[in-house]
Amino acid sequence: MLNTRLQILRSADSITDQAESICKKTINKFVTTENEDKYTMLITHLAMAVTRMERNEELYPPPEEVMSEIYTSSCIEEAKQRVKWIESEMEKSIPSEEREFLLMHFVTVLSA
Repeated sequence: MLNTRLQILRSADSITDQAESICKKTINKFVTTENEDKYTMLITHLAMAVTRMERNEELYPPPEEVMSEIYTSSCIEEAKQRVKWIESEMEKSIPSEEREFLLMHFVTVLSA
């Protein structure tokens, strides 16, 4: 399901080759058949985030109120490790605006 979504986004030129590639690596690393539904928003956001970064589009952070709650989650450290893994696969840092969204999505997935 997630790979099909990526193929559709790529064929419509909504995401870049690199975005598709990093999302596929992320799926292979963290997604199982049992938890695939939980990762839909995260993978979609990751694909769009990488694309925005490559296209030098303006980035916006999530609301501070939301992030205050995210940073108190018991899952925040695992979420940070997963975002670091994505950065290592990309071989560059993710801007703070997009990093916070990814943290939010990972915390949501890990808390569910």
